[in-house]
Amino acid sequence: MEIKERIIAEAREQFFRYGVKSVTMDDIARELGMSKKTIYQHFEDKDAIVYQLMMGEMAQDKCEWEALNKSSTNVIEKIVKSMDIIKHAFTEINPCTFFDIKKYHPKTWKIFEEHKQNFILTSIHQELAEGIEQGYFRTDIKVEILAIMRMEQIEMGFDPQLFPPNKFSLIDVELTMLDHYIRGILTSKGLEVYQEYMQKAINGKQIVNSF
Repeated sequence: MEIKERIIAEAREQFFRYGVKSVTMDDIARELGMSKKTIYQHFEDKDAIVYQLMMGEMAQDKCEWEALNKSSTNVIEKIVKSMDIIKHAFTEINPCTFFDIKKYHPKTWKIFEEHKQNFILTSIHQELAEGIEQGYFRTDIKVEILAIMRMEQIEMGFDPQLFPPNKFSLIDVELTMLDHYIRGILTSKGLEVYQEYMQKAINGKQIVNSF
């Protein structure tokens, strides 16, 4: 692994564990066993590290979503599989991380906002349309409104003022909101399929489409 990649990997681990604000360049250098001078040869400052890290995370999000689309035969299967991704991804993230970026790293937050609008919102919109077409989501739902609501729900779950980490688990918050959102838009057919997929997931069985 190249030095630049090592720096990004270590920064990611520390930012996601402790939040961005509390991690210093000294902390990153110490864990890597290198001098700050070496880090500054590759990154101008911590802001530059945050920027490159988030660029990588957003690219990974797109790859994971594309893989999910290819491996799922219907929208319900995709949603249930996405819950496993949430469990894996959010286990290692301090809820303060994104709010630190929003407050202290405006350049990075701007590209994240663009990612939300250009990719996340579009993907949710498409998912809702697919669900309606497949007969799993109600035809009377307001797709544009619900897509925005769902996108903002994801970010809201990271708000430490709404959901203090010492009181709420980030995974529980995100999965509870997702489950509530899904149940509100399902048809009777969709609810039946959703419950069967969820039961398979609870039982630890591999999800294979049979509908």
